[in-house]
Amino acid sequence: MLSKIAQMFRGTSQPPEPPPHASLTAKIDEFPRDLHLGCGGRRAPGFCNVDITPQDSVDICDNVVTLQRFPDNYANSIYACHVLEHFSHAEAPEVLKTWFRVLAPGGTIRISVPDIDRIVKIYVKNWEHFQKDGHSPWIGLLYGGQTDQYDFHKTGWNFCWMSHIMRGIGFVDMQEYAHEPHFIAPGFWDNSLAHEPFGEFLSLNLLARKPKADG
Repeated sequence: MLSKIAQMFRGTSQPPEPPPHASLTAKIDEFPRDLHLGCGGRRAPGFCNVDITPQDSVDICDNVVTLQRFPDNYANSIYACHVLEHFSHAEAPEVLKTWFRVLAPGGTIRISVPDIDRIVKIYVKNWEHFQKDGHSPWIGLLYGGQTDQYDFHKTGWNFCWMSHIMRGIGFVDMQEYAHEPHFIAPGFWDNSLAHEPFGEFLSLNLLARKPKADG
């Protein structure tokens, strides 16, 4: 009897489990139909901020590979900054197909990734910098920060290659857009604006559109 009472006491003394993060249970119709995918810790105003990791900057916790919580033709616009390079050569087109599925006809998509063309030109221009002891050959920019399982770069892009892949999926009107001012809001900062240490922008910022049903 005493042992049963002791077990009951131990059971009631356990701290309650914390409630699930709000991003795991929130409904998508509570947020704008403009999606900021792979937002991480950077919350974009006026967007539904989506990331695989639940945290306070995230509105909807979902995997950007599948976007299972979002129906077809849902989003008015999609923005993904320094996300696509974290997928392999084979995975990246499949991710883009998911984003195409979720984007509404006539909707726009903006993608920012490290730009191999820009990086090569800046690297060559500053060759001596990278030959000095203690200066890495830009391994963080090229291969990711590698701080967790998601922070690895697995492929590379330039405008020609990304346009080719996106065209094959069905996107149209591919074009580069200006780095600054940031299209989200004046003063908003993310990696699309990265320009250190040489004062030159490092990202390809690409704008495209999903065709309307009538073309």
